[in-house]
Amino acid sequence: MVTKKNKKNVNYYLELNWTYTIEQDSYRGRKFFIIRVNELPSVCTDAETIVEGMAGIREAIKAAVTLYLKQGEPVPEPIKKEEFKGKIAYRTDSERHFLIAKTAKQMHKSISKTLDIIVDAGIQQMHLRHH
Repeated sequence: MVTKKNKKNVNYYLELNWTYTIEQDSYRGRKFFIIRVNELPSVCTDAETIVEGMAGIREAIKAAVTLYLKQGEPVPEPIKKEEFKGKIAYRTDSERHFLIAKTAKQMHKSISKTLDIIVDAGIQQMHLRHH
């Protein structure tokens, strides 16, 4: 019997929906792109074009996955959006609960919608700090 785990070879991982961070930089007047794989720490490449960079990053992913598998380490995988249903159990202290409820009332929103707004703002701030 072939298990799901046995199917996870290099080709399996190369077909996953990896996410990337792409930055443009320049050195001595020449522009280039730095491409990082968000789910695989320290896997990155650079190239003069995004097309070249994406080909290079695929090779870097292949090399990293091969090394993970060779060493018997678990390979980090991209999270799948369809696995998330939008239900989060969130516990906090009574003071924060009160402040969120007060904010929701002032905004004429539900507590859930207010939390969405607060979380979106926090995510935006985190992205701004990391780029």
